[in-house]
Amino acid sequence: MRSALSRDTKLWKIWWLCGIPVAIATSVLSTYAELTRVAGDMGRGDLLDAVKLLIYLAWCTLAWRCSRNVDHAVWTPLARVAIVAGLVAVVMF
Repeated sequence: MRSALSRDTKLWKIWWLCGIPVAIATSVLSTYAELTRVAGDMGRGDLLDAVKLLIYLAWCTLAWRCSRNVDHAVWTPLARVAIVAGLVAVVMF
């Protein structure tokens, strides 16, 4: 975690090794948030969505910081576009 925070980690490690568990966690949280809302507990559903957003933001921050640490420079803008698009999707859904 320290090396990722200091931008020393390769982007692919953050993208795949951290991104897949983050995707699973955010999917599970989204599902539980909707089920909680259907059950009538809007506050808990909103809390679960907030936790989902915080988890995703943490991953976005790590990925953004490491996005320049690639072998080919073309991956930096592609990764950043994907990060922003994913963040927009998470906020909207």
